[in-house]
Amino acid sequence: MEKLVLNQQNKPRLLEIIQHIKSAKNIVVIVGAGISVSGGIPDFRSPDGLFAEIMKQYPGVFSSGRDLFDLSRIFISSRSLTTFYKFMALLKQQVISARVTATHRHFAKLNNINKLLRVYSQNVDNLEERAGLTINDCNNIRSSDRIVKLHGEIDNVWCNICHKTFPFSSDVINAFKEGIPPECQYCMEQVEKAKISGKRVRNPRSPMLPRPNILLYNDFERTVGEEIGRVAYHDQRKADCLLIMGTSLKVSGCKSLVKDFSKAVHNRGGKVIFINTTEVATNNWEGVIDVHIQGASDDWAELVESELEKEPANKKRKRSCEDEDKQEDIKGGKRKRSANKSDKIVGVKQGQPTLQLRRRSRPQGKNLFNLCYIT
Repeated sequence: MEKLVLNQQNKPRLLEIIQHIKSAKNIVVIVGAGISVSGGIPDFRSPDGLFAEIMKQYPGVFSSGRDLFDLSRIFISSRSLTTFYKFMALLKQQVISARVTATHRHFAKLNNINKLLRVYSQNVDNLEERAGLTINDCNNIRSSDRIVKLHGEIDNVWCNICHKTFPFSSDVINAFKEGIPPECQYCMEQVEKAKISGKRVRNPRSPMLPRPNILLYNDFERTVGEEIGRVAYHDQRKADCLLIMGTSLKVSGCKSLVKDFSKAVHNRGGKVIFINTTEVATNNWEGVIDVHIQGASDDWAELVESELEKEPANKKRKRSCEDEDKQEDIKGGKRKRSANKSDKIVGVKQGQPTLQLRRRSRPQGKNLFNLCYIT
């Protein structure tokens, strides 16, 4: 893996690397919390990050950051549940006050010149949408969506009694601040209807309580991993450049995603570029990542944009109607050659996501895209 510091001295080599972005037609970006730090959201794992801040108030409740997002740990006691809710209130308030960064705007510009295929985001802050990228529903991803939310989003709250979402409003924030669950408006409506009709009322405030619409470890009710797998399979057949930004690649699901996209990109002669201020978490990335550019993602975005602006307007790619017609139906798998004819997906627990493909003689059941790139 080539390593370059993002500075003036290395600019000639950096410009050579940018040529791969200029020639690419279907860029995939995988991002982590680092791209939102300059927007006002501290990262999670650093000594002054969000986890350290909440642990100062509630020492000893969770032994690690992972425990704070583990469903089996959150509901183990009233104290752990209170800590989780208060943390989510803190995170939501920081997201509300956060600013869209130069990196997020860069993604929107790549999309405007029809170079961006997809952004796979580990973040729940929704700054990509605020920058202008589109997403319909993280549980029902369309081929036209430019964002895939690997870990969900924090604009809504999800009720795992009725499985519906409702806005993460100021009332919900206030409830979380107090360490108590909010009431699900849909469940409460059903209670009122049952009372009026004289039917038996089901208690909506069961042990499984409303929480932010994010994905947790050991949460086997959520099936968004299947949607992510379908989109990733689709995109790996087109991607010709992979950018990895603002993540140290510690999460196993994200590592699997990077390795699968790297293989697909390299098969097309493309490059895998890692942009981060720190090194990757482990050293087994030879042959996966081509170059590590050590620097801030905002500085890299500004350098790339300055070079893209020099490109003549008549050479900028225009997505034709034919390109759109060739978009694969992600949900239906309408192409003649599709993975669900002979592939078996294994190792799909959301608590320990892996991606393995095994050949088999015939399909068994409909749900064959059960891939988990999530944590």
